[in-house]
Amino acid sequence: MEVILADVHGFCSGVRRAIDLVEHARVKYDSEIYTLGALIHNPQEVARLDQAGIKTLTDDAEVTSGVPAIRTHGAPPQTFARLKTLGQPIVDTTCPYVKYSQHVAREFCNEGYDVIIMGDKNHPEVKGIVGYCTRPVYVIKYIADINTLPPMQRAGIMAQTTVNESTFLKIAELLRARVPEVKFVNTICNATHERQESVSDLSRHVDVLYVVGGRTSSNSNKLVEVGKTFCAKTFLIETADEINESDLTGVEKVGVTAGASTPDWLIQQVVDRIKSLDSVAV
Repeated sequence: MEVILADVHGFCSGVRRAIDLVEHARVKYDSEIYTLGALIHNPQEVARLDQAGIKTLTDDAEVTSGVPAIRTHGAPPQTFARLKTLGQPIVDTTCPYVKYSQHVAREFCNEGYDVIIMGDKNHPEVKGIVGYCTRPVYVIKYIADINTLPPMQRAGIMAQTTVNESTFLKIAELLRARVPEVKFVNTICNATHERQESVSDLSRHVDVLYVVGGRTSSNSNKLVEVGKTFCAKTFLIETADEINESDLTGVEKVGVTAGASTPDWLIQQVVDRIKSLDSVAV
């Protein structure tokens, strides 16, 4: 059984940067770091950080000790204002691509455009972006959701950084036909685009495909969607223990990829597990 890793997989630069920032802050301030919400959407890596003194609070929790940190998904301006009243340094790990999206949303409003975001309205990244909007803002997730939008004359169209790019482009095309004046900015990050292209290619050449990533990770779930286009047996797993041996019966090629928040050590455990099952079968 051959195990093939996707050309592009695992940690993106924004996630590596975030982890470096909180680990450096832990040493610099000699204090526990408290992130408002999970730093990244990978429970195993978040658990590792917790053991190192980097703790997770709920999104709206009050920080009463230690040093507060904004997670990679960003936060609305009101959160920064609240944290500044504490008089403590703030560790801002917001992904640069998310920062750019926040800037785009603010500029749309400044130029008089209503804002349409393709994404999950309950995702922290989207909630943060919405906080930068001073004009009407609408979040849609599926193509059919276009029909729920009210009439508008000018619309700025953007996306959560981790959505399916082909669906986003279709939505933008349909909106151009409905709204008299449209301004379009593709705010999907390069890491998302590269991983989706890579898994699309890999899925055409394997019998089973595993996407290693957190279940709440938007980009990991999108990789599963893309993978299933060409490989019906595409599975999202968080750890190697979740591999079902029966799925590998008679399989010649197994593909492995991982979301942008998945650490190398988890990916390697999955690869090792697949190889060990093959060795037992032999």
